[in-house]
Amino acid sequence: MLAVASQDLERAKETLDTRWFEHLDALERESASIVLDFGAEEMTCPACLTTFPTGPKECPECGLFLG
Repeated sequence: MLAVASQDLERAKETLDTRWFEHLDALERESASIVLDFGAEEMTCPACLTTFPTGPKECPECGLFLG
């Protein structure tokens, strides 16, 4: 748990996100940056990075539930 003054909340969140992201390797960074867009023609699984046509709520490669 972290307690910060309300006026420092955004800065604290940015700092935590930045420090967390710095400790990821390249594959983890790529996975962490994926945004699932169910309206797009294709999706990329954040777990295995497989790209597939949008539709299934589960990755056809690794089985990760996406919906």
